Amino acid sequence: MPLQIDLPPGFAGLPVGNDDQLNRRHAWMVAENAGTSVEEFGSYLMALVPTMQANGVRVFGKFAVGPQKGDVATLTLGVAQWPEAAPGSRDALVVAMAEEYRGRHKRAVVQPVRLPIGPAVVAISGGEFHLPERDIRTQIKAEYQIPLPDGRSVVILSVVAESEDAWPAVAEATAKVAWSLRSGKIS
Repeated sequence: MPLQIDLPPGFAGLPVGNDDQLNRRHAWMVAENAGTSVEEFGSYLMALVPTMQANGVRVFGKFAVGPQKGDVATLTLGVAQWPEAAPGSRDALVVAMAEEYRGRHKRAVVQPVRLPIGPAVVAISGGEFHLPERDIRTQIKAEYQIPLPDGRSVVILSVVAESEDAWPAVAEATAKVAWSLRSGKIS
């Protein structure tokens, strides 16, 4: 099912499709705008494309978010297939997905919502990640899981930032993208 979304202002990213030449053009365009070595950065992006394709990722990129200069969020939008044992209705599927999400993310705020495209699950979570050399990273995440009307697919929209102060802006930006989801080609 072709989809269309409105991306956040200032979004710099990579639509991921099945056309490798088009993916390469997009990767090089992003690399040119990054202000680094185009060949090196473009090659890094292209190395990620097969993994993104295998995981259903359709759009990946970054945009400024939050009250502080330099706060950046990463947006990933993917499409997954409904599980074989999924309930028949989208409303029932949303209830089941919300329960599963709560089970895996005990501290997340999870609730069903109704978007223009239909029912969905929204979740807000945060945490700390301890990296080597005592480096601690905070992560704030807003995620929507949206069963599509085709009866076979679920859109997963995830926006992540590393600033605790940015969480309201992350939630708002993610909601705007989720509410914009409609049938058509992703833009």
